[in-house]
Amino acid sequence: MRVLVLHIILLILTGTSLSQETVATLSQNSILIGKTVVLTYSVELTPGSKTGFKPETAVLPSRIMGKNGTLAAGSSDLIEVVNPFKDTVFKDKKKEVWAGMYEITAWDSGSFVITGPTILIDDSLHYFPDIQLNVDLVKANKGQDIYDIKEAFADIPDEPFNISRFLKEYGWIIAIALILLISYLWMSRRNKHKPEPKIRELSLKDKTLLAIDALEKERLWEQDKLKEHYIELSFILRSYLSSRYEINLLERTTKETKLLLEQKGLHAETIRVIISILGESDMVKFAKSKPDEIAIMKVSQKARQVVAETSPIEFENA
Repeated sequence: MRVLVLHIILLILTGTSLSQETVATLSQNSILIGKTVVLTYSVELTPGSKTGFKPETAVLPSRIMGKNGTLAAGSSDLIEVVNPFKDTVFKDKKKEVWAGMYEITAWDSGSFVITGPTILIDDSLHYFPDIQLNVDLVKANKGQDIYDIKEAFADIPDEPFNISRFLKEYGWIIAIALILLISYLWMSRRNKHKPEPKIRELSLKDKTLLAIDALEKERLWEQDKLKEHYIELSFILRSYLSSRYEINLLERTTKETKLLLEQKGLHAETIRVIISILGESDMVKFAKSKPDEIAIMKVSQKARQVVAETSPIEFENA
């Protein structure tokens, strides 16, 4: 009798697991480089089920598919998450459906097979299927010619120089210039023996650290301006890196920023810290995340750490 009951329970559990079919869909199967597409994962639930899903925040793991249909062995990081992951549960009288959405893009052409994630439903782990995304280069419009820019110039007639008319029109400017020149020479002669004070110009490192300190002292999160605090901190860090490495990061995405910093030869750990700061700023800006004060202070300290590690060594009285 006990064996029969165990068999019945096993059949019920098996039927429940098979009813929870995982689905992966794309709003478009083919896009151009830099364009966005919505990737949706969904699964039908038994009413009252509990789900657990850990979303990716920066890139989705994927593999590149060759022209012959073979997949690359290693995972690529060319599929970037543009906006934070969102999920919801749709309910009616008979069933519930969990759905989660990514908005993604790609920065290289080719066919990518995005690795399906996993979801925990009650005590069972379920796998979403892999899905293919084709990315193409921007194509030129057929039959549309490219024209050179035509510049037009107007000829200005030559006029003979007239000294009286010149002095009449510009004499007051010459008089002011002479007065300023005489005043400058007199002041220079008067102060030539005075030692000039040595003014030490603030370095890029010092300016950036002062900006972070000033932002932290404003305590914008206590004024219900947490989003503004993270936007300003992200701007300070991007401005510093742009000046330090002579690149423009102010209008770059997190993915583009990572690639540019790697090209500049930054240490991998330093790049990881930078991307984590920008990622946390994006989470607050787009997902309305509300970190506590300790977490806010930690992000500011990470920014100071990046500035210190990437600044050249300074010597006193150098």
